[in-house]
Amino acid sequence: MAENHSTDTQSATHEDLNPNSQSTAHQKLNPNPQQYQNTYSTPNPDDPAHPHSPYYISGSDSSGTILVTHVLDNTNYYAWARSMKRALRIKNKLGFIDGSLTQPDPTSFLIEHWLRCNDLVIAWLQNTMSIEVKSCTLYAKTARELWLELEHRLAQQNAPRIYEVKQAISNLMQNQDAVSVYFSKYKTLLDEL
Repeated sequence: MAENHSTDTQSATHEDLNPNSQSTAHQKLNPNPQQYQNTYSTPNPDDPAHPHSPYYISGSDSSGTILVTHVLDNTNYYAWARSMKRALRIKNKLGFIDGSLTQPDPTSFLIEHWLRCNDLVIAWLQNTMSIEVKSCTLYAKTARELWLELEHRLAQQNAPRIYEVKQAISNLMQNQDAVSVYFSKYKTLLDEL
């Protein structure tokens, strides 16, 4: 009886070491290996239903969504643009403003998806603009066109602010502040440039 048990253990060990054998334990752990290969396949960027697609619109993406908390006016373009780019990257819509996702051919099945997403990005941009800035951007046809118009109009107007920040950096003194407080003030000013 003891010899029989030893033989069973040896054969089970031999079966486990043999990569060509199909043990029932292995089949129970991985009943359909093809299933797992398909789950992690590369997404099709042209599939608007796939969350990794720039054309995907989730249930929380509405035209009334406000992506950044500060309102764009004539004085804060660079800070606003940085925040907006970050928010659009998170939403996988940055390509609509940076030019990397251009309008598809009018006969393409993606045209309606592109138009919908483009309009959504325009709405998101306009939701965070002051009334004065928004009134000059109402007729932009694409999010890219709107972005370039804002950059052209407002980036030059920030020259006085850039001068003020550079002056503040040169006049910044530690005085009675702790080194960490002084460094935080300095870094905040540098980041604004």
